[in-house]
Amino acid sequence: MGMTKNYILKVLENCSEHDFGQQAIEWAIGTGRVQLTGDLQTDLRAIMGEPGQPPEKYDEIIEAYRQAIDQVNAAAMAALTNSGLLEEINRPRSLARAA
Repeated sequence: MGMTKNYILKVLENCSEHDFGQQAIEWAIGTGRVQLTGDLQTDLRAIMGEPGQPPEKYDEIIEAYRQAIDQVNAAAMAALTNSGLLEEINRPRSLARAA
């Protein structure tokens, strides 16, 4: 397990120095959008593309991750709105305390 974890961390840090990019790559690995081979150079090329070329696969991963986050956020907002919790959170004074 430790070797796998270290390998994934190495892939993440080689793909992006930014937390968001690393989260997107980790999400892509976890959802099966990226299948790791265990060979660092092969995996980096699969994610980032060939050196000197635009990183199309990486850009696709980032966009898909953004869309997934947006869907989760929209579902959470709908749940808060439908349950009445959003209204309670935004109320200047809680109804529970007013009673």
